[in-house]
Formats: sequence, structure tokens, C-alpha cells
Amino acid sequence: MNSTTADPLIVPVSRWIWPGILIAGPASVVVACIITAFFIVRHPDGLVASDYYQQGKAINAHLAHLHRAEELGLSTMKMVVTERAVLITFPDSLLRDRIEVVLAHPVEPDLDIRATVSPNVAGVYEIPLQKQLGERRRVIVNDAPLRSWRVESLLIPAHR
Repeated sequence: MNSTTADPLIVPVSRWIWPGILIAGPASVVVACIITAFFIVRHPDGLVASDYYQQGKAINAHLAHLHRAEELGLSTMKMVVTERAVLITFPDSLLRDRIEVVLAHPVEPDLDIRATVSPNVAGVYEIPLQKQLGERRRVIVNDAPLRSWRVESLLIPAHR
């Protein structure tokens, strides 16, 4: 007696492993490209400013002001912080003109302290404070009416 039974065709799993591995590489690259394209379209990054020429001219003017201050002997600026004032002197210069001082707050521009001051008899510029400084400040000093030079420094008050 000859009986034929229909055995289901069994395909070993190992037969599909290598094609799956070979397809997974290019498929992951396609998915990564789609995700990258999505981010590029959603968040474009302008690498070049539209007014790059004007920005370059402003940078050159800024550097010229710093060099002019150096020529005048204003590159050395000494600052002393008291409870109610910031005292600024320029030991290498005989400057006796009015200056404009900006004590720039690191985060809030509304908290900047701006003053135009004249020196006292000893040549010390005194910037009055409403309250004691609690955070570091960027100090920008230039000549008040002309703004032909500029000095910048960082003021870090000592905490008690």
C-alpha cells in the first residue's frame, strides 16, 4: 500500500536570516534619510546672514574702537566695587573727559545700568548703584558724545 501524505513544506528559518540582514542595512539608511530630510525641511538653518556685509563693517568699526582705546592708554581699566558704587580708573591714561558706562546684565537687558559720568579730582569715575551687584556684569566704557573709542571688561563682584 502506497499512501502519500501531504507533508507541509517546512522552510528552515536559517534560510531567511541572511537576506533579512542584507536588507536591514539599506532599509535603515532609507529610514534615516527620511528622518533627516524631515528635520531639514522643518528646521532650516541659515548659515549665511542676509546682511553679512553690514555685520562685517560693524565688526571692523568695533575693532577700530578697541584699537583707538589702546592707543590712548585706556586698555588698562581698574574697577573697584563698593556697596553703593563702582569706581573706575584708567592708570595708564590722563583721561579727564566724560565717559559713558554700561554695566550689562548677563540675561536681562532691562537690568542694565547705564550712566554718563565725569571724573572726580583724583580722576576716578564713580557709577552709583541702587543696590549691591549680585551677579557678574559686562562693563562697556566709551567716550560719551563721540564714541570714538571703546573699552570692555568683565566685572565679577566678590560675594561675602
